[in-house]
Amino acid sequence: MKINILVTSSGVMSAVNVIKSLRLQNEYDLNIIAIDMDEYAPGLYLADKKYLCPPVKQSIDYLNFIFEIIQRESIQFVFPCYSGEISLFAKNKKELLKIGANVLLPNVDTIKLCNDKMKSNSRAKEINIPVPEIFANPTESDLPIFTRLVEGSSSDGALLIENELLLNFYLKENYKRIFQQYIDGVEYTVDTICDYNYDVIKACPRIRISTKSGQTVKGITVNDDKIQQYTKAICKAFKIVGVCNLQFMREGNTYYFIEVNPRYAAGGLMLTTNSGVNLPLLALKIMQGITIDQSELNHNSGLKMTRYWQEIIISEPS
Repeated sequence: MKINILVTSSGVMSAVNVIKSLRLQNEYDLNIIAIDMDEYAPGLYLADKKYLCPPVKQSIDYLNFIFEIIQRESIQFVFPCYSGEISLFAKNKKELLKIGANVLLPNVDTIKLCNDKMKSNSRAKEINIPVPEIFANPTESDLPIFTRLVEGSSSDGALLIENELLLNFYLKENYKRIFQQYIDGVEYTVDTICDYNYDVIKACPRIRISTKSGQTVKGITVNDDKIQQYTKAICKAFKIVGVCNLQFMREGNTYYFIEVNPRYAAGGLMLTTNSGVNLPLLALKIMQGITIDQSELNHNSGLKMTRYWQEIIISEPS
C-alpha cells in the first residue's frame, strides 16, 4: 500500500535532499507529491506528482491550498522544508492531524527561539555551552567581527567585517543585526533527529570543508564526543522535536555553538544519508510510532562528499 507524502517548497535544496533521501530507501512504497510557487523548482520534477501553489507569504491562501491538497491526495505525512513556513505548519499541527496528515515539528515557541540568534545564543550560554562573544556596540578595536541578521535563514546577511568603514555601514543599517566575536576555526554541521521527549535519537556531525551561499559543497563525516554532548544538551533545552541541524565552530579545543535550525539541512544532508542515517526515513517512522532499530543509526565516520550542479531537462506541453 502506497504512503502519500507531501514535500513543500520543493525549490529549496532541503526539499530536494528530502526527496532524494526518501528515494534511496526501499522499506516503503511512497507516492511523493511536491509543491512550489515556481514552476522551475527542481523538486517538482523529482516527485511523482507536482502542484504550483501560492507564495508562503500569502499565508491564508497558502494554508488553504495545503489543506486542499492534503484532502485531494489523501496525504498522510507532510515534510515542510522552507524556514519561512516551519512556524505556519507548527501552528496548524492539530488541524492537519484532524484531516489525516502528520507533521514532525517542535512547538512554535521553540521555532521562535531557534530563529532568534540573540535569544538562542543566550539560551545556550545558560546551559554552559560556549558561544562567541556578542558586542552590543562594536568598535574598531573589536575587529575582525562576524555579523548576521538576528532573524535570518542560511547565510542571508552573514559576513565578516574587517575594517571600520564596513562596521560603520552595518551599524547604521535598518536591519537588526548581531555582532559577534570572529571564530577562525573548523566549522561543523550536526544533522540531528529528536523524539517527542526532546531526546536525541541520532546526531551526525560533519565538517564543512567548503560552502557556497551557506550550503556545504565539500564535507566529511566525523565522530566527536564533545559535539554529541553539546547537541543533546541544546536539543533538550530548546525542546526540539523532529529534525534539526546545528552549527558549531571549533577553535583550538573549544567548541562554540553558532545556531540551530529546526529543519533539514540544505547542503550536506545527502552526506549524512549516505553515511548510513536516513533522517527523512527516520522521521517517517517516528510519525508512525515505529521503533527505530539500532542498525539504522550507524553513522560512518570519514565519508567524504563533493557536490556539483546537475540539470533537469523539462519537456512538457506548453
